[in-house]
Amino acid sequence: MNCFRIAMTLSNKIKKMFFMLFKISIVIIALHYIQKKLTTNEQLSFTAFINFLTKNDLFLLKSILFLSFLSILNWFIEILKWQNLVKSVKKITIIQALKQSLVALTFSIFTPNKIGDYAAKTIYFSASKKPQIIFLNFLNNMGQLFSTCLFGIVGLTLFFIKYNVNISHQSISRLLFITIFSILLIMFILKYGKSQIMSRKLKNIIDLNKHISKTIHINNIMFSVIRYLIFSFQFYVLLVLVNVNLSYFEAMIPIASIYLLSSVVPTIVLFDFAVKGSIALYIFKIVGINEITTISIITLMWILNVVIPTLIGSYFILNFNFAQLVNSSKNITV
Repeated sequence: MNCFRIAMTLSNKIKKMFFMLFKISIVIIALHYIQKKLTTNEQLSFTAFINFLTKNDLFLLKSILFLSFLSILNWFIEILKWQNLVKSVKKITIIQALKQSLVALTFSIFTPNKIGDYAAKTIYFSASKKPQIIFLNFLNNMGQLFSTCLFGIVGLTLFFIKYNVNISHQSISRLLFITIFSILLIMFILKYGKSQIMSRKLKNIIDLNKHISKTIHINNIMFSVIRYLIFSFQFYVLLVLVNVNLSYFEAMIPIASIYLLSSVVPTIVLFDFAVKGSIALYIFKIVGINEITTISIITLMWILNVVIPTLIGSYFILNFNFAQLVNSSKNITV
């Protein structure tokens, strides 16, 4: 009996040690990639970036406070959005939603297409609820994508009209063909697909959705739209602070176009600012905004809304205790 207890004690200690190493590894990897992207950006050196911020008085207290307020508001809405979705499974507090959202961001920063985001949030819930949490996180991301597409399609259309951007009929035809073919293929598979696995997964998704009220779906879209308006306004504020002479409406056209085009490109969150940077360079070049201004704004947006929240998420990861992970199969609390 004593030998069994000793063995169990050693086993738990080994698990705790590996769990601690895992937490430290996640944080180190996230911080390393952030540091690498900030110091080895081929499009903009870190020194040039700091000089640009200094030159445009972005280190002034009033600028820092207002931009920080918008970032906090942006993430507060995201936290409310997640809390709203999760209440269909379990009611959680704002603090719990905060921890889950920022830990998920830290995991997603170096994983393709935010896969780490899905995995991280399931840690906080029992094994039986994990499929529901994955589905809810999917709805969370789709709500934000819907908002981006909603404003982006309007913005991109106006961008083509306002700046006379020429697109060949051949390119339009290809895009329409791919879109229509994809829709028809999905419809065919859903109707005539023989795969029992696919049918079962589709049935599971339908069953999961039955437990989510219309109010939760509506709130998800509402929070997504509000969040989009906040971070796009923050982008506009940065343009104003660096003396770009565009009205709010004029600025929203290229901003909406950038977010739309960058959202449809599969990427790691870590390289999100690089993807947005490349797209923004093309869009803003047509508008008449120079390269250093464009890349500096994209980089600062990335720091405010991804890097700083990731640092907070790293703190939560390091303070996540082993007992919580063990109890996740029962009834975990944050």
